[in-house]
Amino acid sequence: MTPGQIERHLREDTSWQRPSWKMGTPGHDSARASFPQDDLHDPLDILRGYKARPSRGAETRQHAPAALREPLAQLDLEWPTTLEIVKTRYRVLARRYHPDANQDDPRAEERFKVIGTAYASLRDHLTHNVEQETADVG
Repeated sequence: MTPGQIERHLREDTSWQRPSWKMGTPGHDSARASFPQDDLHDPLDILRGYKARPSRGAETRQHAPAALREPLAQLDLEWPTTLEIVKTRYRVLARRYHPDANQDDPRAEERFKVIGTAYASLRDHLTHNVEQETADVG
């Protein structure tokens, strides 16, 4: 056997000589969320009345307070969020857009100020809510 044939045989053997495809390729429509019920053969009528579950976040997703929508968008966060998530995201963006790290980009300083303002408003809202919850409990 030639070295090429040996290599091909070893590669086929690692996948047990079965073809493999990348995810979402021939025969698999990854964009399709579900398949039609008509395609199922259900002689015992087990799936009658079955409704597909909504996506995981659809039921629990809440709308952000109007005052926080813009700061959340500026930090690229979704509501509900926690103070720890906001702090982490702020630190990442602050490092990325800090004027000392981007001396050549005049827009970086403006972006840095916007990020700081957004963080301050989110932090104030979240810490105020925590203080209210602890006061209500105590």
